[in-house]
Amino acid sequence: MESNYDRLLEDALVEQFYAVLNQVLIFLIIMIIGFVSVKSKYLPETTLPIISGLFTRMIVPFLVFVNTVSGATRADMRTYSYLVGVYICVFAVLITVSRFTPKLLRLKGNRASLFSLATSFGNVGFVGIPLLLSVFGQRVMLFVTMYAVVDQIIFWTYGISLTYPVDDRPRFRLRTLVNMINPPLIAIILAVVLILLNVRLPVIVDRAFTTMSNSGMALPFIYMGGVLATMNIKELLKYYELYAIIFIKMIIIPICVFLIFRAIGFPQEIVMASTILFGLPTIGITPMLANANGSDAEYATVIVLITTLASLLTLTFISYVTALI
Repeated sequence: MESNYDRLLEDALVEQFYAVLNQVLIFLIIMIIGFVSVKSKYLPETTLPIISGLFTRMIVPFLVFVNTVSGATRADMRTYSYLVGVYICVFAVLITVSRFTPKLLRLKGNRASLFSLATSFGNVGFVGIPLLLSVFGQRVMLFVTMYAVVDQIIFWTYGISLTYPVDDRPRFRLRTLVNMINPPLIAIILAVVLILLNVRLPVIVDRAFTTMSNSGMALPFIYMGGVLATMNIKELLKYYELYAIIFIKMIIIPICVFLIFRAIGFPQEIVMASTILFGLPTIGITPMLANANGSDAEYATVIVLITTLASLLTLTFISYVTALI
């Protein structure tokens, strides 16, 4: 006989599915607006890098800071600190899978490296945070913070090496860690420090920061729609191996995370948030790093665009499947 807990869990998962579906449809509409704006020349193509930079360098830091400070307490940080170790273990599995999959697909050279990178790291800032906040509210930022700390450390030590040409890959050096000093990570650190010190922002400052954080939630999806308007869609579909990234990283891995985390007995909100975090599309900074470091920037761009578009379907599908399991 079904227990009250099981019924409540099932209702919560169904509610999550509809919340994700509604939010994805909102994102899709905003992407269409961006697509039409750029296609019609109403929004010049040259503004797209400005939109991207504005969101990642200004909006995301305030988004992370405000919602982390407001959504967690010092007791929460102590209670859920174990998630750092849990996420390290999941990343270890992801990286192992990402190293073997290109060999099965007979990918070589720079494309094999970028494929591995794409399978391991998700786009938390551009897609994850807006979606998670919309579905779960501020409290989810506590788990995003734990995830982001692990993600940033691994990305800027191991991940960045995959954006270099295979025959010119530098050895890891301590000064590589300087790359980790970026606005979103600084925002996370400041938020954690304030939480641990039990310090609250003055009301006027909190309102100003909140206004900043809410001012550009549509920007990443306007940007993605605009980028899509500038590319040949038929050309994007010829990269058959990208379907493997979508299947493995964006469907199989998150469903496995859901099943394992639920079987272990983690709190429901952690299971749901982690499932989405590990099912996100490829991290958006990949093309810029590939270009700067002399790898295949065009291939990296295609990966980011295809996985981001696919996420509109896969994130909804994952929410639907987890509601059925």
